[in-house]
Amino acid sequence: MEVFTGNVNEERHVPFVEELKDGYRISVGKPSFHPMDEAHYIEFIELYVNGELVGKKELKPGELPVAEFKVKHGKQVFARELCNLHGLWQGELE
Repeated sequence: MEVFTGNVNEERHVPFVEELKDGYRISVGKPSFHPMDEAHYIEFIELYVNGELVGKKELKPGELPVAEFKVKHGKQVFARELCNLHGLWQGELE
């Protein structure tokens, strides 16, 4: 499956990764969230640290497209999300 990327401030599908004291928060859509209705929604959010999948949150329509993972910080951090209509998207920790 092709992985799409883009500017988090221009494309609502790009996961926005924030570092927390004890892990990371991933939001899909900045400054407003990606739609989460029956016809168009985010199916899951995944977090990768130093090349390894360290967390995954499954989502349903009606939920906020946000996930928090309590994990050790790493040097290379990115998130992926799957939109049911527009495919797999990736965003890096800025």
